[in-house]
Amino acid sequence: MLKFWFVIYNVILLPLLWLAFRGFSIFNSKARAGFRGRRHIPGEIKNWNFNPDSKRVIIHSSSLGEFQQSIPLIDELVKRNYSVVSTFFSPSGFNNSKLPYPSVKKSYLPFDSIPRVTVFLDTIKPDLIILMRYDLWFNFLYAAKKRNIRLIIANARFNEKDVFWKLPVIRSFKKTMYGMIDKMFTIDEADQQNYTEIMEEFGTEIIKTGDSKFERVYEASKTFNIQEVFDKKIYENKKVFIMGSSWKEDEEIILPVIDRISEYEPELLTILVPHEPKETKIKLIERNTEEKYLNLKSIRYSDIGNYNGENFIIIDCIGKLASLYSIGYVAYVGGGFKSGLHNVLEPAIFNLPVLFSNEVKNSDEDEILLKNGCGILVQNRNGFYRDFRRLLSDRAWRDETGSKCRLVFESTLGTSQKIIQNILDK
Repeated sequence: MLKFWFVIYNVILLPLLWLAFRGFSIFNSKARAGFRGRRHIPGEIKNWNFNPDSKRVIIHSSSLGEFQQSIPLIDELVKRNYSVVSTFFSPSGFNNSKLPYPSVKKSYLPFDSIPRVTVFLDTIKPDLIILMRYDLWFNFLYAAKKRNIRLIIANARFNEKDVFWKLPVIRSFKKTMYGMIDKMFTIDEADQQNYTEIMEEFGTEIIKTGDSKFERVYEASKTFNIQEVFDKKIYENKKVFIMGSSWKEDEEIILPVIDRISEYEPELLTILVPHEPKETKIKLIERNTEEKYLNLKSIRYSDIGNYNGENFIIIDCIGKLASLYSIGYVAYVGGGFKSGLHNVLEPAIFNLPVLFSNEVKNSDEDEILLKNGCGILVQNRNGFYRDFRRLLSDRAWRDETGSKCRLVFESTLGTSQKIIQNILDK
């Protein structure tokens, strides 16, 4: 099937895919940026200087989220004197990623044609390729196998709702791609079992290790410094409610409840961090506060020097949210009603009960928090009122709920070391 799909992919699927990307780039600035960035790949990588005494590893991430998961793996490889190249599919990952070491190189993954992939691999000459979670490209894998480059997937998660595993023809294509992988490290036993059943005809080794994303959040939390954000006098002796990455749909559920509860909870301090703190967005929140939520007295973060006891602080800049969670009493993470749930692990690392909606799913962290008992699902205004009121009034329940977050991280620490050690031992 490998040769069959090689022909079908290169004769039919890849040309159609290229045309689709080109057409999409006419209307999408990120797609255009991706095309522009890939033009310079051959010239840039020819000028890279690697340590001649070290082996080379490519770690591929689809976007920024997967790159964050790769950082603990990069740490382990650099400690062992490996030269690392971090590659990306999307411009958001390439442009916004901050490499953890000066020696680590970064590049777009080239467009998946045989000539481009050949130049890329023959120039870098990697000994190992690690793919974060997903984003497999047929010719990239095929060319790597032809060169006897070991192929690894880390943080592999099997999506049981993915219809492509259920459609016979597409399932065959996906299985053929995954069949080129030498080893997969899955997040949990269910993922291990699902991949084992699908890949039984191939020689792929499938191992359960956990998710390096949790390690990354754990390590990053050590660097947060709330003193850079707020004077302690503002939040001292307050029950601080952090409403992070909010969208309009979140605010319509949450803010009426906060307004109602603030009438008889003088210790409640709400800090709202909009998903995109644009001026038009901030002004709309302020107008709603003045007209609808009379128990909320707002002040912008940019004006915090004039703080005078306001109970509703609007963060009108970026880069503060992760540190703010460290002073929280309860957290709500937005996006679940609109675009997809944002990062629920950032508040969880500080042992906060985390409220969220997951009507629009784009990850599995929500299920992990719910399973461990430190996540609380928000489905409507009445449900949020009930749970939030109890969290504020029942300190024992709040502390018990938040403490369960510790189990989420303790069970995954050391994942990256296990993965790299397993790879290198073989």
